[in-house]
Amino acid sequence: MHPDLVKLIDLQAKDTEVAAWEQRLAELKSETAGLDEVLKRAGDLLEKARQAVADGQRRRDELETKIDSYRILQDRRRLRLEQVRNPKDASTLMTELDLAQSVMANEENDWVRSAETVVQLETKVKDAERNLEAVEAAQGPERALVAARRAVLEADRDAALREREASAANLGKAVRNHYDRLRRTRSSDVVVPLVGGTCGSCHTAIPMNRRSQIRAGHVVDACEGCGAILYPSEPAGST
Repeated sequence: MHPDLVKLIDLQAKDTEVAAWEQRLAELKSETAGLDEVLKRAGDLLEKARQAVADGQRRRDELETKIDSYRILQDRRRLRLEQVRNPKDASTLMTELDLAQSVMANEENDWVRSAETVVQLETKVKDAERNLEAVEAAQGPERALVAARRAVLEADRDAALREREASAANLGKAVRNHYDRLRRTRSSDVVVPLVGGTCGSCHTAIPMNRRSQIRAGHVVDACEGCGAILYPSEPAGST
């Protein structure tokens, strides 16, 4: 077998091992998806409660500003009433004062309701905060176990990656780049055996003279059908 084929087969084995660790890490991540969703719902409820408080406070403050402006206008009307000597003008001002007082009373009632609503909403925020804290506390032990498992898997994956890079370093740059390009574009193995007279991946027939050269270790050749790099699964001299 061609020396580069031996190295390519070893590199492919290392890549397979790395992929296995990556798969296990992906599976571990999916295990936490349920925990993340529960935590997200609790966080969303808290955010919604906080937004409701902010909206309620804004409404309360707007009413308070409006009431303050009414009070200022009422004070001005009272001051004018003290200075008016014409009974008709005085009557008009009294009517305005009464109407404005009625409007202001309604606004004050709205302010009281708005302030009570804010208090109720602030209570909901505290409840949502406690709920979020409870969810985080309940998930703590399980998340700690997952984190420990992840650390072990990542360490094993990193060790496999280092071995992979050491294996890849044994190849020439051109061969390695060719292998890496194929690996990025193929979902199956890059280096596959000759099975009888065909490609072990797509079963395309390989001409006899090329099969002979591959088995003799003279060339590193690829399947014309799928592009996979071929290595001999039978000894030289087989048909």
